[in-house]
Amino acid sequence: MGFKEDADFARFLSMGVYAAGAVTHDLEQNHGHRIVELDRCAKANKVWQTKIKRMRLPDLMCVDCGRRFESKGKTKLEVKLSDSTLPGRAWRDEGMRPDDVFAFARVNMKTSPVSVSNIVYVTRQGLEDALESSKEGNRKSVSEGSEMDRTWPMWAPDYAGEVVAVDDGLKKVRVTKGTRTYLYGHGKRWAAFHTLAAGTAFEAGRPVAFCFRVADSVACAGEGSWGWKEDLLSADEDIRFPAVKAARFLGTEPVEDILVGMADDEASDWRLRLEAHASLAPTRPASVAALLVLAERADSAAEARMEAVLSLSEIDTEEATEALYSIAGRVESAVPEEVRAAAAWGLGAGARKAPAKLMRLVNDPSVLVATHAAAVMPSYLPQECLDELLDWLRADDPRRAATAAHLLAERDLVAELVNALRTAPEDIRRLIVLALGDASREAVSGLLGRLDAQSRAGIAILWAKDDDWLRQPDTDGIIDALKLQALRR
Repeated sequence: MGFKEDADFARFLSMGVYAAGAVTHDLEQNHGHRIVELDRCAKANKVWQTKIKRMRLPDLMCVDCGRRFESKGKTKLEVKLSDSTLPGRAWRDEGMRPDDVFAFARVNMKTSPVSVSNIVYVTRQGLEDALESSKEGNRKSVSEGSEMDRTWPMWAPDYAGEVVAVDDGLKKVRVTKGTRTYLYGHGKRWAAFHTLAAGTAFEAGRPVAFCFRVADSVACAGEGSWGWKEDLLSADEDIRFPAVKAARFLGTEPVEDILVGMADDEASDWRLRLEAHASLAPTRPASVAALLVLAERADSAAEARMEAVLSLSEIDTEEATEALYSIAGRVESAVPEEVRAAAAWGLGAGARKAPAKLMRLVNDPSVLVATHAAAVMPSYLPQECLDELLDWLRADDPRRAATAAHLLAERDLVAELVNALRTAPEDIRRLIVLALGDASREAVSGLLGRLDAQSRAGIAILWAKDDDWLRQPDTDGIIDALKLQALRR
């Protein structure tokens, strides 16, 4: 995948994460739900190369009422889903029951902070009923059964106003637009025509007319309205899996025997067994041990190993932390490098932070493991970690010194770097000066007087890059790129 494709993928993935977060907030604050991730990592944009074929289930679920929600972030608000003629790849094949809800939201990645607005809720049944009005987009390849987009039309004006009148017979709606009124009548092309009620005010970007019926209510039915314990006994894995996931939040003690039996059942799908252990693990060390074995065992599939590590990262116990550290530190082993990196990531980005353990990993022989450990090192470092980083600057070990200088500069701990210059070996001094050049000018400027002339000159050269208009993010390399376009034959 090229750089542009990588950037686009990361942007779309991040949009989905922002949408999932906003939908979760809205459902909890305004509709009474208690939302958890049904699809692990629905709210994280970290990309792993190990592909995990998870069960086809929505992103989110309420553990009180059991309703499922699939969130979709869009650059412009539209009700659009991927579709295919291949079995299991149609728009409806996401484990969505008729009353489960799709949530579409506009995500503006250009604002700071990123803004999410105009959430539209529509049930799967609502989209099924309006299928006649939906439109197929172009297929993404010429092969039979390849994916395409399917869109359900709606009208969302880019101005605020009020619905004045609705003519269901002619499929038209009249709204205010400033001091005038505007008549929208494209609904005649739709099999059904739904609008906001007359007298309803709307903000810019809010859908006013739709070919589908928006969800009448997305309010939570309340705690105890979902028979999740009965669902644990279902023969349908699409029903059992959400109940297993919810057990962690609803209390595993009453159903522990069921979950243990499920975790030990070799005939069940490995994802179901793993999730049973994940729900038991916060209170059952034996399940932590089982996940550790799955991650480290040589005959485990890569996707099962990765899922075991990700589930351990969600568990806030010392046993889970030790398991992650064991996996991450397996230098001479058959544990895949990315699985080790994921375990390191979990020690910094997971439920329980372990900076002292990350310190053992930031100089791992694997660049992948070391960089992942460094990236999730907490902003505030315990004193024992700071003392160890300063020790690395005093020793004649360029690899450790470079790590220490980078971590200290990233946190603007410039006084510590300046002090280290006095006793550091010559090769290490250069690394420290380089790190000071990376630190913020504001943090370094006040300490320049404590530096020798050679160090000050080195920092000045590094800072010159910020003053060079041809070395800025939007211009760096642009002349070389233009030269490549000067060919004329």
